[in-house]
Amino acid sequence: PPSLAPFPATAIGSHLDTDINVNTCRLAFHGKLLRSLTKSQLRELKIFKHKKKEGQVERVADENTLICKNLFKQGTDMTQFFGMQVQLGSEGPLGYIDSTFGKSKFKCVFRDPGPNGLAEACKGEKLFLNYKRFVFDETKKMIQS
Repeated sequence: PPSLAPFPATAIGSHLDTDINVNTCRLAFHGKLLRSLTKSQLRELKIFKHKKKEGQVERVADENTLICKNLFKQGTDMTQFFGMQVQLGSEGPLGYIDSTFGKSKFKCVFRDPGPNGLAEACKGEKLFLNYKRFVFDETKKMIQS
């Protein structure tokens, strides 16, 4: 919500929703207010949030393809994620979402499945989809970089 303050006021932002019993700093930012911005000017600010989705490997389809699940909520249009990069575990091989498989599963293709192959690389590992979403982007486009 907008805040009313004279210029140049000092602003302090905090995470008041953080548990007060945890020993962490709840201050998010501070600084001087220099000017106000319109909604169209806000869209020009490149402020983003890192997003991370976590899924599971159901099975190995072939030496380069996995059948995966639980990365998306039921009913999500998975086509918007086609071509996006995924990773097995935190340090595993990189692949991409190729297509749907049934109603709630999808195929991931790995061009380089690693020295021991996909079957070994995916043992006990989760599948991660990392991306950025810009705060003021009304289209909610997902960016990977």
